[in-house]
Amino acid sequence: MSIEHTILAVLSFWPSTGYNIKSEFEHKAAGLYWGMSYGSIYPKLKKLEEEGFIYAIEQEDEGRKKKMYELTAKGWKEFENWLKTPPSFPVIKDELLMKMSTWHEDMDNEVLISHLLKRKEEASDILKFVKEWPRNGYSYVSKLGCLSIRYAEMKLETEIKWIEESIEALQNNNLPVGQDPHGNTEKLLNRRRMAIGGDKGLCQ
Repeated sequence: MSIEHTILAVLSFWPSTGYNIKSEFEHKAAGLYWGMSYGSIYPKLKKLEEEGFIYAIEQEDEGRKKKMYELTAKGWKEFENWLKTPPSFPVIKDELLMKMSTWHEDMDNEVLISHLLKRKEEASDILKFVKEWPRNGYSYVSKLGCLSIRYAEMKLETEIKWIEESIEALQNNNLPVGQDPHGNTEKLLNRRRMAIGGDKGLCQ
């Protein structure tokens, strides 16, 4: 999913300023949908305009001029062709999962629990936003959009349940049985301890 296509998708709702388009990428639940850093979208808007996918409309707003962007016929066609293209399977980039997968026995599990509690707080906050989204009185949410919001809601509910189960397992020392056919746990800990033991700076 390219940034250009997500811009066209936002403009399919209604003509928008660059600021309003950027806001769609930065609201609380945006990471559940596109999860990218867009930086400045204005170079992308310029490119789309130069290629004939959108055009600019100058409007007056309380004595100030603002530039709105609208889809051209070419832009609508490109947007709808993108809708028809089978979507790629999502790529997950989750720092918490990476940290959990590489946590080792010399680390304090209380620190990991604090990471999980922080994620639970964040997930609960976003879940509240998502549940209110279709009924907040000002957002445009189509009927099919409600189905995608329901997916986001279920995903967050599942994440919160997983966090609670993980914390309980850590606190009760009731972790699942792992798989270590090559004795990697012992090797990893030995390597770490030898490295740290040989570096006085790290031991201080």
